[in-house]
Amino acid sequence: MFALLALAPLGASGQTTVSLNLDYAEGKYGERERSTAWTLPLIFKHQAGPWVWKLHLPYVRATGTASAGGDRFSPVRQTQEGFGDLTATVLHEIIDQGDEGLQADLGFKAKLATAARRNDLITTGRNDYSLLVDLLQPLGDARATVTLGRTYKEDPEGVDYRNPWFGSLGIGHRFGGNSEIGAYYDYRQALTGGGSPVSEATLYAEWRFGPGYKGQVYLVKGFADASPDFGAGLTLSVRFD
Repeated sequence: MFALLALAPLGASGQTTVSLNLDYAEGKYGERERSTAWTLPLIFKHQAGPWVWKLHLPYVRATGTASAGGDRFSPVRQTQEGFGDLTATVLHEIIDQGDEGLQADLGFKAKLATAARRNDLITTGRNDYSLLVDLLQPLGDARATVTLGRTYKEDPEGVDYRNPWFGSLGIGHRFGGNSEIGAYYDYRQALTGGGSPVSEATLYAEWRFGPGYKGQVYLVKGFADASPDFGAGLTLSVRFD
């Protein structure tokens, strides 16, 4: 899998985007007490020709006994703080039918267990690997997106996780070329036989305020124990050509 990363022409000239996201999530996650998490990820994205690379490194402050996803629990209520796991993603365009046609990317994602293992609300202490396909279909001023993939999880000691399928459906509508509103729905199979799936919807609005600058706000509503009851966030991005 890592051979795909090595073969990609990372040094090629292209477009780089740096984003800073502030995310808040709260929920009971199947437990008695409510847990909360503040996450501050720094995100790097580089696009060159048909290739896209992403790096995602979060700083997390989590309080409670559980976290979103259904794979992080603490035996006692506590607050943990520190850097989370580093996620690296590479995408390669496999279909490009022009500005008004179908676009499709094939991707590989690796979540590397770089966080301190003692922070069991922040990390499982094991790596995860995902294969995915992203589809985008322009519809005039709107666009529809579909993602389908599967995650292969390494198991912590004493735990036997399934390798879940996941997917996403989204729709967005642009206004005047500088703003967009939309929504998407995310689903992921449960990680264990008695566990809960991820099931949540997100509403977002984004705007461009000058060449290369973009902002986004969003709200999240969960419909299953592995998803937050409520979430919200803000992302600011700067593009360098």
